[in-house]
Amino acid sequence: MTAKRIPIFCRDTCLAGAPVWLGIVVLLIFPALGHCFSATAQVEQTRISSGDTLAFQVVVEGGKAEVDLSPLSDFSVLSSRTRTSRSYINGQQSHQVIYTYMLLPEKTGVLTIPPLTVTRDGEMVTTREIQILVSREKVSEQDQQALFAKAAVSSPDIVMGQQAVYTLRLFAAGNFSGASFTPPEFKGLTARELTQWRKYTRNINGRAFVVNEIKFLIQGEAPGDVTISPAVFMVRKPVKGGRDPFGFDSFFDDSMFRAGRTKPVRVRSNPVTLKVNPLPPYTGAVPFSGLVGRFTIKTALDKTKVKVGESVTLTISIQGTGNIMDAGVPPLALDNDQFKVYQDSPVEEIRAGEAGFEGKKVFKQALVPNVPGNATIPPIRLSFFHTGEKAYQTVSTDPIPLEILPGEPVTLVQSGPAATGSNGETPVGSSGEKQEVVLKNRDILDIREDISGIRTDTHLPLPWFVGLLLLPAVGFALSGLVTGIRSREKNTREIFMAKARSHLDAAAKLPRDDPGVLNRLQVALTAAVLARGDKQAESLTREEARQILVRTGADDSLCTEVPALMDAMDAARFGGRSMNREETRQYLARIKAIVKTLCLVLCLGAAALNLPAPAAAASADAADAVPAAADSTVSGTGDAAGLFIDSIRAYKSGEFRAAAQGFEAIAGTGVKNPDLFYNTGNAWLKANDLGRAILWYERAKRLNSGDPDLNFNLAHARTLVRDKVDTALNIRDILFFWQGLVSLKTLQLMAIGGSVLFFTWAGIRQAGKKRIFTGAGMGLAVLACALVLVAGLEAWRLGSDAGAVILKDRVAVRSGTLETATPLFDLHAGTRVSVLEKRENHLKIRFSKGRVGWVSLDEAQPI
Repeated sequence: MTAKRIPIFCRDTCLAGAPVWLGIVVLLIFPALGHCFSATAQVEQTRISSGDTLAFQVVVEGGKAEVDLSPLSDFSVLSSRTRTSRSYINGQQSHQVIYTYMLLPEKTGVLTIPPLTVTRDGEMVTTREIQILVSREKVSEQDQQALFAKAAVSSPDIVMGQQAVYTLRLFAAGNFSGASFTPPEFKGLTARELTQWRKYTRNINGRAFVVNEIKFLIQGEAPGDVTISPAVFMVRKPVKGGRDPFGFDSFFDDSMFRAGRTKPVRVRSNPVTLKVNPLPPYTGAVPFSGLVGRFTIKTALDKTKVKVGESVTLTISIQGTGNIMDAGVPPLALDNDQFKVYQDSPVEEIRAGEAGFEGKKVFKQALVPNVPGNATIPPIRLSFFHTGEKAYQTVSTDPIPLEILPGEPVTLVQSGPAATGSNGETPVGSSGEKQEVVLKNRDILDIREDISGIRTDTHLPLPWFVGLLLLPAVGFALSGLVTGIRSREKNTREIFMAKARSHLDAAAKLPRDDPGVLNRLQVALTAAVLARGDKQAESLTREEARQILVRTGADDSLCTEVPALMDAMDAARFGGRSMNREETRQYLARIKAIVKTLCLVLCLGAAALNLPAPAAAASADAADAVPAAADSTVSGTGDAAGLFIDSIRAYKSGEFRAAAQGFEAIAGTGVKNPDLFYNTGNAWLKANDLGRAILWYERAKRLNSGDPDLNFNLAHARTLVRDKVDTALNIRDILFFWQGLVSLKTLQLMAIGGSVLFFTWAGIRQAGKKRIFTGAGMGLAVLACALVLVAGLEAWRLGSDAGAVILKDRVAVRSGTLETATPLFDLHAGTRVSVLEKRENHLKIRFSKGRVGWVSLDEAQPI
């Protein structure tokens, strides 16, 4: 856990030269191949006192890795930091990462830092064990009385949903400085800082103490007993007099030289135990609101007389202390034949106070009467758990009389972004200033009847796009390769490499006890070294072989091993000592490995010409598949065409739900067509299913974001959504500023055209033995790369847009996947959310900053 500071009181190139580029790549890769991965643990000292901190380092050679600190039980980790260094010496690349941890001993005696596991790219190494002698810190009684810490909680016995305040104080009555703070661990609790550090003075038993105080707001995550661990403070206390720790007793003992000397002092607060109780069973007649705390409710009408067809605004205010942010609109028992009700987005005025969250939540509803006469707005009841009384309570408003006068019925809609309704009817604004309800008719644009809507019309599949994009490059490379092979003679290196491989193959075919095996191995090893040095000769001395390997940057172990192998084989061949089958097999295996290493350049070159084709497109393309309707199956183009026509007829006859289900059944066969998805969204919107309407509009927008009819209908549907999202400009808006201007399929064709244009130019220039990257060549290359980049970004955006839409009218977003998990907040049909994680039949979603929770797949579906 990271220590925090607190404000305490005192401190010119041509593509024909492809082999050159390949050589550069190999030279960059080769040193890394011989780079080993290791980890070393070390400490600055092995004797400390119980109040001291210990700097513990894990030095990793080879790059970043993961250090598992879980076996570390005798020490607590106060802070950590990472430092990286790179070097390149004699052709060898070194990448060193140093992980430094500040440790605090938990007890005295001989403590152990056990072997720790360090993992990198699936490879694991273990550090050594280190023992530390921790002696008891001698703290005077005066110091103990002058510096101490206390922790307390406002209520040690709470229920689920109830909030409590954890207060931590550091008392100091001396000259202390350089304080650092390690917060306690709130395991099993949700905690947030309620206040910043504040400082004041308090008199305790006639002695003045400077008090530093911070408060946290905590809430239980599950029932049970929870212990909040102690907080740890580290401060520096000035040291006066005493013997110099280095043993120098000269004039340096003068007080002037000792004024800046300090020693560390550690202070722990007391642990705090908290009991979190489950809410008792609820048996009341009024539905439980889920609120825990102290609350009141009020209602008001903006007028007491209204004509039929006009609207009157009912304001419901819930105010109190507790989980006020979870308050939803209370049920209103109105006669549906007498009134139409239009919801507005709630307005919150919530702040964190000394007793937890407090404030109010205001709900406004537009009521439109249908018949004249006298009516009564019935009392609204709110049931909550009262934390003071430890029991459920129900509060109620007074009934409100309303006189309804005869008048002409009208259609109510909203002049700006508004709340839910159906078929474009919505009366109340929801963002910015509240706007008056106006009289206005509005509807969505009609569906499309072209039968082409049953054909998949999307972008090129990834394998086809990549293949067409690389086809010009492959043709250019093959033509250059054929030309180079025909015009080039074998050089010395290739000749000796072929000789080494030939003799290795011959040695492998001979019996292991045949004396000719060692002769073949000796010739193969000599040829490989000569190939490495690009030198023509028939034999090599041991010193010549070593010099060639050193000059060409071979590993030190290889420079030693090759001459030793030559000596050993000569001793066996000419010394009269016979070698058994096992020794011969070991020599054959080792020399094969050495020859492979020495001939690495050619091996990598061959591998580059035989790379396997990418095979990741299938899964990415499958991710865009649209789920089939549960109650419909379609097979064959003829069936789809008939179902499409039937769905069009159902839509025109007003059977919107049947039309939507028919369009969904066609989409379930794998058809991905923006016009089909557009029709599906229209049908669901007409059927008053706002959630599914926006879901299918969003799916259509992924395929054709520039469709003006689609964008118009989607914008209209969004005005009916109750939950308003933040529309501030973000990085995605800047990165994809061109989104909607050109489709992905068009971008793919433009990228393929740019590739053809550039490599055609390059082929013509290469045939004429002219430079490729002139002004025109550079321009064509930049254009081709830019088109590929834009197409790739658009494909990535479509593939990574992890969004979902709320389907049900009201969904409780919970803290977990269980039905008993705590409701955190409510969302409503049509709200678009981000998907953070998928687990079985649940989605972890984020609506806005700080609003994250779980919903089921029945309540929300991915776009």
